[in-house]
Amino acid sequence: MKKIVITGSEGLIGTKLKEYFHNKFEILNLDISLGHDLTDENFVKNFFKKNKNLYGLIVLHAYNPLPLKNTTKIEPVDFDLNEIKDYLNVNVISAFDVCRNFIKNNKNGKIINVSSLYGEVAPKHHIYNNFTKHIGYGLSKSSVVMMTKYLATYYPNFNINTVILGGVHQEEFDKNFVKKYNENTPIKRMMNINEVTSCFDFLLKKESSYITGTEIKVDGGWTAW
Repeated sequence: MKKIVITGSEGLIGTKLKEYFHNKFEILNLDISLGHDLTDENFVKNFFKKNKNLYGLIVLHAYNPLPLKNTTKIEPVDFDLNEIKDYLNVNVISAFDVCRNFIKNNKNGKIINVSSLYGEVAPKHHIYNNFTKHIGYGLSKSSVVMMTKYLATYYPNFNINTVILGGVHQEEFDKNFVKKYNENTPIKRMMNINEVTSCFDFLLKKESSYITGTEIKVDGGWTAW
């Protein structure tokens, strides 16, 4: 059975992908909750040296803290610069390190990086109450798209693409936020977790071998407006 690596394997989307692919691939799970620090360069290097002949890599791990209750709204011009560094360190530098070590230790393969609609367009700030979506998230997720293009053109033996996801509905979300989000989406709803899997399945198939260096958007049409 072919092997794939899923980083951020214990999160919402990672858990769903593990469930979906468990009969198709042997899955190697990487997640901070499993004791794996993917910002540790030596850990990443040693992991991929020990685990070669991999078929695919799905890069899901990301820094994107949810707003806490009773959060005070902070203006973007007042954010501590160290907060932006936190986003870049995980979402860009660590993601790149995982990708490059996969490439170093395999002759070919499929890499799927994951970005966000906020890597394509600015947040619609009015849908958030007493909360500002951090500029560091958008900065970092837009960098993922360019990283994918760069690596795909430099290493043509690999199919490297980005999946750009919209918001996935979760029961704990504030109902007022969900209402506003739905009103700003052509499909008029957030994504169901079961709708996440199909694009990953497609990009991991042999039949998608001519697709590289591009983005597939799964956002309900959000970025079409």
